[in-house]
Amino acid sequence: MALRLWRKAIKMTLREKKIFVIFTGIYTILIFLTSFFIETTLSAGEGFLSNYFIMIFFITSLILSLLYAWLIVSRNRRIFATLKCIGWTNGNINSLVTGIIMFTTISGFILVIEGLFHYAAIMGYLQSTGKGFDAYPSILISLTPVVITFAMFLFVQIISIILANRKVLKVRPVIALKRVGQ
Repeated sequence: MALRLWRKAIKMTLREKKIFVIFTGIYTILIFLTSFFIETTLSAGEGFLSNYFIMIFFITSLILSLLYAWLIVSRNRRIFATLKCIGWTNGNINSLVTGIIMFTTISGFILVIEGLFHYAAIMGYLQSTGKGFDAYPSILISLTPVVITFAMFLFVQIISIILANRKVLKVRPVIALKRVGQ
């Protein structure tokens, strides 16, 4: 049952292409930048300025994830009310909302990993040609800071899921019946 709901969540997310693309792009940039500054903190030991940037990106991701959760519930309020009218439980709708939020976050993470793999492959090729690309690092960010950043973003998404689930509980089935005949 849960897998079917998550599949529906992915389809529902992809229906709203603009919001999905915007928030996936923002999450991708935030995950990349946070991973980059964690990498500089771990490798070079330059923690003072990097820690501030990490905190700024963490707070930004928290605000944006709360905004995304609010947008999901407010834009789909009538859909959720209709689903409640036909017998869906609050748990089913909460699984749907959780799937929407998690799919967007995981998509941003996958884009970051894909970009880092492509960077490593391109730099490996260019360094093997011997045309002066040896000064550039072959690996921009190691996998450990990306996993740490992804764990931080999952924590932030759990907070936004809790907010969205609370807002879904307040949706009444009567909303679906309003303005039907108008």
